[in-house]
Amino acid sequence: LLLAAPRQPARQPLGRLGCALTRAEGHLTVATTTSSWAARSVGCWVLVVPVVATMALAAAAAATQASAPSDGSGLGGGGACDAQGDVCASVAGEAWDAGLQPSTWPEHYKAIRRVKFTTIDKLLEIMRPQSEEGMPLIVEGTKIMNVENWSNPSHTAGLLKDRAVLVKRSQSNKFRYFDLKKNAGKYEFRQPVQETQQKVDAFVEEAENMLREGRPGRMYLQETLSGHSEMAEEFATWGWETLIRTSHACGWGLPDSNELFVGMRGVETPLHFDERENLFFQVRGLKEIAVFPFTDYTRLYPFPTSHPCDRQSMVGSPVTPNLEAFPRFQEAVGHYGTLKAGDLLYLPYGWWHWLRNLDHLAISVSFWSTTPPSDLSKGIPDVFSEHMLTRVRRNLESLIATQHGPENHNQSMLKLRDAILNKEEQDPVLQQVRSLLAAVKMLPENQDGFLLQQIEGRFGIDWNEHVEG
Repeated sequence: LLLAAPRQPARQPLGRLGCALTRAEGHLTVATTTSSWAARSVGCWVLVVPVVATMALAAAAAATQASAPSDGSGLGGGGACDAQGDVCASVAGEAWDAGLQPSTWPEHYKAIRRVKFTTIDKLLEIMRPQSEEGMPLIVEGTKIMNVENWSNPSHTAGLLKDRAVLVKRSQSNKFRYFDLKKNAGKYEFRQPVQETQQKVDAFVEEAENMLREGRPGRMYLQETLSGHSEMAEEFATWGWETLIRTSHACGWGLPDSNELFVGMRGVETPLHFDERENLFFQVRGLKEIAVFPFTDYTRLYPFPTSHPCDRQSMVGSPVTPNLEAFPRFQEAVGHYGTLKAGDLLYLPYGWWHWLRNLDHLAISVSFWSTTPPSDLSKGIPDVFSEHMLTRVRRNLESLIATQHGPENHNQSMLKLRDAILNKEEQDPVLQQVRSLLAAVKMLPENQDGFLLQQIEGRFGIDWNEHVEG
């Protein structure tokens, strides 16, 4: 249980709208079975991807060494904006939809590696070791979607026709994710974002008026693309061969869900991580990103696993972190980049990410796949990687919450901390935790530091102070 990779519940797969991913006669097949297509194509369109080439690459020797990052990743000039993210947008007299400058990052941060797409086979040679190492990558020019069509916001409105979609509203420019169903700890929780349903053309018009008139608050469209049979012809034009062969070559599950993001200029998604592999395609406009390894878990101070903001960092913004509340964050090493239309970002399982739209109505689409499970066929390893120990952290915390009652989670963790500091070795909670850590071969002299880092700064605080991000 401690070693298991937690999985986010899959979003509704494209099969519901439907895009079924199946294997037949030695091929990977993508089939769409929507009512709108049934009359014209016997219920489906099919994209066939030969498996032979992918399997050969998977069995091949070490992949060709890819080129080093290109000079400059789209960043340059400009300082970080203030908390509203939009104040530094333009000088007086500039257009209401003028873009923002990217943030300036600390010198020890690193630019995300960038490569240019040439062929799918070359991409697979790059992606296999990149995935094994678990490092992000930006691939330019993959043509997953036709970015020229999407450059006009009316294209999105035309695709979704009269459908109402999920539109989030915030009094600031920050859009913190939360799930009230996950409030197992029964925390007092103030929702930072309100969710509404709105047609795309109405969203676009209202978003423009908000910027033109200088009104406070921001809007963000986020729609799972299941159930949208009206987009079947659009889906048929997407680069599924690249997506499917990449997922197969890296040993992931097939891309079973995706989501559309459309945001106003300056909107931010606070630091969080997903428990899935993500191929993130930038469709329109510029978006800046900062990402941190999964192993920076305690440096990013996640909310408790029993909190509605589980998987979210209390640090929120890496641009304006509260180092008094979260001092270990300054030890984290971020990786940064700016995505332009046509860029495909590989975001590995667990990597923390913060995103901000530099352009108004920047559009992105995520393609999620499940991550392969840990290989324990040869038994428990003698030495655990930092990645595996990070999974142990989350699973151990969840086990404590489950066993002692999620509504008592805060008190249980504080009691554990006090038992460590006061050397109360007979404390039953501490004894249980030590036995679990011994099972994953953690030496006794390393256990106290491991546990205290898990607790300090995360429990016994007012979490609502950090919800907005």
